[in-house]
Amino acid sequence: MFISLRSVLIVSSLALLTYSPAPGSLSAAEQAPAAKDTTKILVTVNGHPVTQADLDFATLTRRMAGDLKPTPAKILESLINQRLIQDFLADKKITVPAEILDQSVSRVRALMQKTGNDPDQVLSKMNFTPEKLRAAIELPLAWNIYASSQITPEKIQHYFKEHQEELDGTRIEASHILLKPEDPSNQESVDKTKAQLTDIRKQILEGKLTFTEAAAQYSTAPSKQEGGKLVMSAYRGKMPLILTQNIFPLQEGSISKPFQTPFGIHIARLNKKHPGQFSLEDVRGEIYRSLSRALWEKTIQSLRNSAKIDWKIDRPS
Repeated sequence: MFISLRSVLIVSSLALLTYSPAPGSLSAAEQAPAAKDTTKILVTVNGHPVTQADLDFATLTRRMAGDLKPTPAKILESLINQRLIQDFLADKKITVPAEILDQSVSRVRALMQKTGNDPDQVLSKMNFTPEKLRAAIELPLAWNIYASSQITPEKIQHYFKEHQEELDGTRIEASHILLKPEDPSNQESVDKTKAQLTDIRKQILEGKLTFTEAAAQYSTAPSKQEGGKLVMSAYRGKMPLILTQNIFPLQEGSISKPFQTPFGIHIARLNKKHPGQFSLEDVRGEIYRSLSRALWEKTIQSLRNSAKIDWKIDRPS
């Protein structure tokens, strides 16, 4: 197949089984609370039930991956999406070759055993049948077959061209000036801070003061005495992504308009770009996964518009 099982499973709750599991086995309480009715239907999706057993198994996979507090609300929404995709793929008559599915089931069972748990015992306690396990594992594999038919080499090449600097290892040197609104939750306070930074930016562009001088005079960032210097970073690197997203599109020497992050309000200057060396072939798998995730989300959004989702319990918040 085009990509590994680990990559494929990212679109399913079972994706978490392919990451390094938390050390030690799960307690009996964590595996499957005995007091629960595992056959209880929590929600139906176009007539297909999502049961307590489904929720318990999905919760288990997240705990095995180290998520100690998986929320039922988030997991149930994921299970609803999976039911929708199962119907979608069935309509498309997408099937996984039996040999590949058998191998994948064996790999997942082996991963469960690595945590010190007997797969049959754990699944039996949750009333999660071998057939359900097989269907759950089949879903991301079937999705990969469908996605591979939609994500053409031309689409991958176009994506690389559009996002080349984000993917090829390009690094930037940049500086910023940070101001913090008195009340970040108050739009008037945020707008006031943005207006202040707009004025500072104007003074810099008019040559009334340098960026370094403005940083020292106004910035609240720790690097204010260093001209607001930020750590050199790739698009997804040492610098927070929320910053690189706003700085990478700039030309060398240009200054951004004010933008807001969880840290406050910024203006940033791109000082220098260091071109990357990665080729399309180096990042083809990463691009495929990005396009597959985008296709999954787009498909889910479309399917939800016409789906009949009937909650049998109070919908978790």
